[in-house]
Amino acid sequence: MLTARDLGEEAILAALMGISEMMGDLTDLDELLDAIVRIAPRLVSVDRCAIFLRNSRGGEFRVAHAFCSDAVGTARLMRLAIPEADMEKLAHKLVGQRIPVMLREGREPLLPAPITEGFEIRSMLLVPLVYQEQVMGFITLDEPGEDHVFTSREVNVVQAIAAHAAVAIVHTRLVEAFRMERKRSDALADAICDGVVALDRQLRIVSLTAGATALLGWTAEDVEGRPASAVLDDPEGSGDVVAVARRVLAGAARDSGTAHFRAKDGAQVPCLVTATAVPGTMGGTAEVLYALTRADPGRLTRRRPART
Repeated sequence: MLTARDLGEEAILAALMGISEMMGDLTDLDELLDAIVRIAPRLVSVDRCAIFLRNSRGGEFRVAHAFCSDAVGTARLMRLAIPEADMEKLAHKLVGQRIPVMLREGREPLLPAPITEGFEIRSMLLVPLVYQEQVMGFITLDEPGEDHVFTSREVNVVQAIAAHAAVAIVHTRLVEAFRMERKRSDALADAICDGVVALDRQLRIVSLTAGATALLGWTAEDVEGRPASAVLDDPEGSGDVVAVARRVLAGAARDSGTAHFRAKDGAQVPCLVTATAVPGTMGGTAEVLYALTRADPGRLTRRRPART
């Protein structure tokens, strides 16, 4: 028969595995962090948890997610922001030393007195959210008006949860940064040409910009992963669409030419093509970018392939 301690260990393991599974299927950071602030208090026998994220430019820590036993308390926490200047010693421990901190009533006050008194903090565990020596913020756990003594086991549990949260935050920020950078590059590309198509080393279509979609009619869902020769080349033509890319893959850093691209409706769209090699991390060419400029902008109709 399992002892109470065994049951506790089993609950902790199940919770951590649940958080790991949520990270593996991460589509919404807010959903994950909201789950963490609800799960963590039960694992260390308290009823309040908050995740503070650091705004280094603004010089403050602001609550991003919180859970309390009552909705009013949660709403109060969600409005909380603490300037780093008001908690210099605590910030040094959490950010500079990257170590957990346990606050206890009667010891040196590390939080501003209005916060300690207003939120009835008698004891509190604070654990930094650290990923590769970068501190994104910290997680706090306590019970209003109660002097909870956190055990080393509970500290270890919260550190494991904090590590999961830190990874999720970094992952989401990287994805968001990549998406924004992709939007910027696509917008720039479409501003200087009619559209851009990216091909991989096997001459499969990796992506196309909104300009390329407007020019050719194909959407990303239509063509991503498909061979460019099968989608964009005239089946009965000379294969001039992929010919420029082949010259780049053969060693040219950049090449250009004229090619007739097959649009989604079957029409042929003559384009001036500038192909540029995208270097891979291991050397060599990873992708080829096609910058397309329509060769006959003055014409109102596109040439259709001859019918047999």
